Amino acid sequence: MALKSAEKQQRYRQRHLVHGNKQRLQLFIGDSTKAQLVRLAGYHNCTLTKLIEKLVAEADLAMFRRLPARQLDDYVKPRYRPHRLEGRPTPRSARRQAVTA
Repeated sequence: MALKSAEKQQRYRQRHLVHGNKQRLQLFIGDSTKAQLVRLAGYHNCTLTKLIEKLVAEADLAMFRRLPARQLDDYVKPRYRPHRLEGRPTPRSARRQAVTA
């Protein structure tokens, strides 16, 4: 039996979470921001993921260069704490079992 699109997508995401060093990020952005990202990615001939990774790396490096040494510790220590361990999503099957158990 052929897999449904949702099942294929779930397997794709799971492969990247389990076998790679990636994490899933879900967010809402404005239409104009999305258009800008698509335009930038097209100009740089890369995916949106690669573009965002590049922009974040450049901004991070700029902060390291700009901040005085006494403020670097504050920058490096994360204030945001993910509510899940290691930022890994709970598999849907585990969530269902927890609810029904």
